[in-house]
Amino acid sequence: MPDILSRMDAKWEGDHSIRKFGPKTFRDGMSMKPSDYYRRNVWMASSVMGDIKVSRRHEIGVDRLMWGHDYPHPEGTWPHTREWLRNRFGDVPEADTRRILGLNAAELYGFDLEKLAPVVERIGMTVEGVHGKGAAA
Repeated sequence: MPDILSRMDAKWEGDHSIRKFGPKTFRDGMSMKPSDYYRRNVWMASSVMGDIKVSRRHEIGVDRLMWGHDYPHPEGTWPHTREWLRNRFGDVPEADTRRILGLNAAELYGFDLEKLAPVVERIGMTVEGVHGKGAAA
């Protein structure tokens, strides 16, 4: 996504090879750059988030990226989700991990975190379980 947005912004700003169209063609009806619309209106979800997406999370928008495990489909992470999360997010700062693994979705969908707390306590991953700072949960 970051590469596509960069290209779209460049077109919007007038950097295109077909000069006969002029910059107006790429700006009609748009008061902001494409990347600004993206940051305001788009959230990305990935059921098998690759290392590249994790490493580029700030370019994608760490506040716009959400993880899902695609249970019970075999192309998802189940039944090795906990191990997969440790491998993928073990070196990612806790604040980014919390956003991607749940807070972004909770904010987007308006989940009541207090009401969800007992469920999280019962089945959720712990910080130690993800980041390896003790016994895996």
